[in-house]
Amino acid sequence: MISSNYFEDNADLQLHINHLIDWNEIVELYEDGFADAAEYKKTGNERLAMAPASVEEAVAYYKELLSSYGEICGKEMSQIAQAMDARGLDFKDGVVTHPPEIEAIYHKFHDAGLAPTSFQRRYGGLGIPTVVKALAQEISYRADGSMSITVGCVNLAAILEMYADREMKDRWIPKLISEKYAVTMGLSEPDFGSDLPNVRTRAEQIDGRWYITGTKRFQTMACGVNGAPSALLVLARSGEPGGGSRGLSFFLVDGKDVQIIGLEKKLGLKASATCEVAFERAPAELIGQEGYGLVRYVIGMLNGARMSVASQGTGIGAAALFEARKYAEARIQFGKPIAQIPAVRRMLDRIERETAAMRMLMIESARSVDRYHWRLLRSIEQGVNDREIRNDEEIRRQEKVASTLTPMAKYYSSETCNSLAYDGIQVLGGAGFTEDYDLARIYRDARITNIYDGTTQIQVNAAIGGVTAGMAPSGHFRLYLQEFLDLCPISTEARETYDLYESIVSAYKNIGASETKEELAFEVVEGATRLVVGFLFDKSVARLSGAEQEKRRAMARLYHIDSVALLGGHLHRLRARAALSPAPAR
Repeated sequence: MISSNYFEDNADLQLHINHLIDWNEIVELYEDGFADAAEYKKTGNERLAMAPASVEEAVAYYKELLSSYGEICGKEMSQIAQAMDARGLDFKDGVVTHPPEIEAIYHKFHDAGLAPTSFQRRYGGLGIPTVVKALAQEISYRADGSMSITVGCVNLAAILEMYADREMKDRWIPKLISEKYAVTMGLSEPDFGSDLPNVRTRAEQIDGRWYITGTKRFQTMACGVNGAPSALLVLARSGEPGGGSRGLSFFLVDGKDVQIIGLEKKLGLKASATCEVAFERAPAELIGQEGYGLVRYVIGMLNGARMSVASQGTGIGAAALFEARKYAEARIQFGKPIAQIPAVRRMLDRIERETAAMRMLMIESARSVDRYHWRLLRSIEQGVNDREIRNDEEIRRQEKVASTLTPMAKYYSSETCNSLAYDGIQVLGGAGFTEDYDLARIYRDARITNIYDGTTQIQVNAAIGGVTAGMAPSGHFRLYLQEFLDLCPISTEARETYDLYESIVSAYKNIGASETKEELAFEVVEGATRLVVGFLFDKSVARLSGAEQEKRRAMARLYHIDSVALLGGHLHRLRARAALSPAPAR
């Protein structure tokens, strides 16, 4: 792969950093009046030493952090990715062994303090908003998916910040960071993947302590890294069998108390350990309250999980773009670089345009999380009761927007990155089909993105209510879209997309059969996603000037053309199916 700083060599990413992100808003949302800086001045707590005292200091810190990510990812991680994929991992007698190169990268990130992106400074984390975390993850995933997961898995434990009690947070989170824990999410079982309400792993309380028995599958990094510790966040049934969601609780289990009984042989991400784990009365600590494991805690983690995959998809798109473009500009055929051949140039332009689209949606979705998450977390930390939090109109409104945008971003980035990796191989032709070039690995690694952390079909199901009911006169999605109409010039093509989407929602609501509606929900969610991205394109055009603005406008115009064509086809399909379906009851 290209050896360079993956932050500094990415012109579109730099465009967001320097012109498109509203840093005043993001910094204000996260820093809470620069409370950490004030606390450091008062107490001298070294964990708060890097806390910024102004927007300018915060942005400078974010840039320095992202540049550090870009340096290690682009000049070290990316350069061993192909070899690590070919070598894979060893498994013998219940022990997973990573190649020494992966172990070295793992420790390098942790020793540099770059691993804990999701934790607050008070616990030893980097203390960054979701927008910056998303960009750091994109940079890392451009270099390699397997090692990005390995290095970043500790951040799954950020759920403790939200839901564990103060004693557990203070005891566990600094330990997870300082002792370089790998953390995994213990949800799936051999017979239950997405059907989480029916998981069978059991939790029982004996003499005031909890113990877990059962088997979990697809437990990424449950083994730790060559002797470094691991921890598992486990969904288990603490109530009666058949009790459904309310009988499930959430637990923390130390990896030393479980057995690794298998290592998955996968199509891609071959240097990432995906384990099958057995629990035999493993000691466990309850997180939060009993009975809320699925309905509150796991559901509460969904936006973060979706954002991680949105970043992964964007990183894969960037990798496909840079690698395909490098080859096309160097490969001479018919007396000229193939990048100048119109059919090849069209593919490269689409990869660039769709990667830019993914990046905008990723950042916008991360912004939507920042707009509610930190206010919610501060309310919980201040002891505000659940009823008051539920009645906080700003938290409720922004959480609804985030819970609509994040599944859209997850679905869009995962599906799109698969398509872009496919086109990247096509640019290379026969060379792309060989393992001599990184695009073969990138293509294999992309395939998991629209499966794990909720398949595309699950994401569509999560978003459909938000993008249909949310289009009511005072619905949250309509009000969100209205912000674009109020604040920036919207192109004629984007307005045409908006009108088409209104018609799509109407046609969808006119379908009587519920099974037909479920079948066609994808068209509605895809239409909503293309509409949002189109608005984001126009918003970015309005914030730029000169040559950058002209390039962005040309890119936006082609995106709108594709959207109008796509939504027009969806509308025709929905109307035709509605005509064949019984009218809905009134």
